[in-house]
Formats: sequence, structure tokens, C-alpha cells
Amino acid sequence: MYACAPVELAGAEADVAFARQESAEGLSFNARRHVDQAEKLASKAFEGSRGPACAGDRDNDGVPDDQDACPDQPGPVQNHGCPILDSDGDGIPDDQDRCPHEPGPKENGGCPILDSDGDGIPDSEDMCPHEYGPRSNHGCPIRDRDHDGIPDDQDRCPDEPGPRENDGCPYKLIQIKEKVIELHEKVFFTFGKAVIKGESFPLLDEVAKALAEHPTFVIRIEGHTDSVGGVAANRKLSQARAESVKKYMVSKGIDARRLTAVGYGSEQPLDDNSTEAGRSVNRRVEFHIVSR
Repeated sequence: MYACAPVELAGAEADVAFARQESAEGLSFNARRHVDQAEKLASKAFEGSRGPACAGDRDNDGVPDDQDACPDQPGPVQNHGCPILDSDGDGIPDDQDRCPHEPGPKENGGCPILDSDGDGIPDSEDMCPHEYGPRSNHGCPIRDRDHDGIPDDQDRCPDEPGPRENDGCPYKLIQIKEKVIELHEKVFFTFGKAVIKGESFPLLDEVAKALAEHPTFVIRIEGHTDSVGGVAANRKLSQARAESVKKYMVSKGIDARRLTAVGYGSEQPLDDNSTEAGRSVNRRVEFHIVSR
């Protein structure tokens, strides 16, 4: 009232003083008149101090200064007249933001969605949050321990390099090269004949498997002998042996049109025919890749 209705308050106090004076002098009628006037002025002073205009609202936020926890900063009533802070500017008030100093979406509580490895998969969903990897592999890198180009989860032999056609496992008895299927063992025949020995079946089975897995390969099966015996006889024997191997391949499901059998006899030696070791090397079957 002192701040908002000083005139009415002063008038009321004066009339009270006059009423006391008149009463002391025995002038009760005059005293009563001053009392009535004091009551009217006091009522006006009281009413004048009740509105927001009296209380003041320095920040013009509609919250009276005496009720405003932040009288110099506008803010809503529900926040006691203080501004709703959003320190990180993400649109989420600090009092509702789990990370008030780091911007983040509302669905993540106002915290940033972390992707430590930068693979586009949030850490919360990434099984390998610190290693780059595709979503198809749950954010983990596609590993290939043997570096054969076949992911470990698809590789039957993840620690041994091998072709895709063999499920990532190496061939044990052969190796496919650019122009030839190299044999790690010899093809053995009955002496002087074109009958394949049983001990060579696993080797030839693996060749057949490789040919089945490479259906575009066209192969020339070559038969070679040492120099013992006549030239014509050796050429005939080598041709028969090449034909025998071709027949074996066909029995394993390889299309005969992909195979050609040629006997060269002793014409293309690899080693010295004057020694048994050299002659053994020269007695051989070769698989040449004519086209892929």
C-alpha cells in the first residue's frame, strides 16, 4: 500500500489521528466521522495494492514480480516466471533433456545418437560400435581371415584360402591356374595299359569336381610317355590313356563336348629320359584349360 496507494493510505492514517484527537476532546460525533472516512480510504488503499499493476512485472511475462523467481527474465507461469532453458538448442527443455549440453532428438531423450565408427548404425544398435560394418552384418565388419574373398560366415574353411566354387576351401590334390589344372599327384595306370589305378580315383574325382564347379572350362587332356618303346606305340598308349581319363570325367557327369583327349607319346618330355627319375616325370597326364 505504501508503494501503490500512498495517498489513500496517508489520508486514512490522518483520519485515524483526527478521530483520536476528536475522541480525546469528547467530540464523539466528529470522531465517528473521521473513523468512517479512515475506513473508506483504507479500503481504497487496500484495493489499490491488490492488482498486478501494483505488484509490478518488470519482465512483462504476466507473472507479478513478487511471485516471479526470475523477475528480470520473461518466463511462463508454470516455470515460476523463469525462461525455459534449452542450452543445446535441440528444442528440448533442459529440465527434460538427459543431455542438456549436447543436441539430440527427442526420441533419444535429447542426447545425440552416437555412431562411433561412422557406419550409419547407431551405437545402441551396433554389435561392433567401434568397427565399421554394414547393417546386414549388424554393424560388424565382414571378416575374411584367409583373404580368399569369401566372408568367414560363408566360408567352410575360413582359415584356408580356397575358391568360391569349393565353398572357400582349397582343393587338396589340384590347383587351378591360368592355363592348366595342376595335379599334385600323378595319374597311375596299369603297366603298359590305359587302365587307371584305383589309387588315382581321388585325384581324378577332385578334377571332376573342379570342372563341375567351373562349367565354362574347356579342357584338353594330354597323355605323355617316356621314351622307352617305339614312338608309334608310345603315342598310341598316351592317346589311350588320355581317352581313358576323359571317359572317367564323363562318368562323373562332365559333358564330353568340353573335353578333348590328345596323346603326345614321348614328344614333349619335361625331364631327362636317361634316368628313371626323369622318365617317371615324363610319364604323365595333364589338364590344359583351352578356354574359360
